[in-house]
Amino acid sequence: MTVSPTTATEPTDDEIDAAILREIDTSRDEFVPWAQVRERVPGSFWRKGEALARLFCSGRVYAIKVRGRNYVALGDEHDIEIAKRHKAAGCVPGVRCL
Repeated sequence: MTVSPTTATEPTDDEIDAAILREIDTSRDEFVPWAQVRERVPGSFWRKGEALARLFCSGRVYAIKVRGRNYVALGDEHDIEIAKRHKAAGCVPGVRCL
C-alpha cells in the first residue's frame, strides 16, 4: 500500500497580510481587538505577529494599546507618510499606550 504524502500549505506573508486587512476592513468598529483579528487569520501565532508588525511599520495598520489590550485599525494616508518618514530616519514607530 502506498500512501501519498499530503502537504499542508502554509499561507504566504501576502496572504496573511491580506487576511488581516480584510478582517479589520469588514469589522463595523473603527478599532478591532487584535486578539479577535488574530483568531480569524490563517498562519501561526508568530507569523501573524510578524505580519502585524510589517503592516504597522508600513503604515497600513494603526495599533493602539488600551489597558493592556491591543487594538488595530486600518491606516490612512497620514499613517503611511509617517511610516515612510520613520523608515527614512532609520527608526520604528511606537505603539501608543493609554
